[in-house]
Amino acid sequence: GGQKLSGVQAKLRAAAPFNYFLTKVRDCPATHKALDSIYMTDILHPSLGKLTSTLQINFMVELDWLTMNYEATKTDHLPLVILYGAENPDLASSNLASNIRAVRVKPKYPYGTHHTKMMVLMYEDGSVRVVVHTANLVPDDWHNRTQGVWVSDRCPKLGEDAGSGESPTGFKASILRYLKFYEVSALQQFISAIQ
Repeated sequence: GGQKLSGVQAKLRAAAPFNYFLTKVRDCPATHKALDSIYMTDILHPSLGKLTSTLQINFMVELDWLTMNYEATKTDHLPLVILYGAENPDLASSNLASNIRAVRVKPKYPYGTHHTKMMVLMYEDGSVRVVVHTANLVPDDWHNRTQGVWVSDRCPKLGEDAGSGESPTGFKASILRYLKFYEVSALQQFISAIQ
């Protein structure tokens, strides 16, 4: 037999091929161990691979809550890039930890708002995982509300002869176009990893 799967590895295997989850809900104990429920620390869990850096794109971010999740998974020392929309003195502060880079996104149009909720996780083997979800990075959205979370498989770094790595849906081209549209230099490492 092979190695025993961690809880989150078993959840990802059970969710294939769609990899769609709902968040665990504090006041609904049935979700705490359900195969289709996931929490932020599950997404960052070391059994899914050794992270080297992460990108969090969101509208609202509560920095203390977010870093607590990284601390719980012992990844709080890794480079973290945060793109955010809502005004946030904690993220605008010059006192951010040296491994955190925060960039506020202001829409080019007067009536728009930056509302994306997405993560890009980079691993030591060069692979990348994309997570698209409906929750702001604030405790209220993750503790007691049902949110949707799509977690990609780990996408391996492609060799020279591996082809484009594009899916039938064109997801790779779409996410690259989307990330490049920001015109934020801190995203270049994630764009390069996905390419």
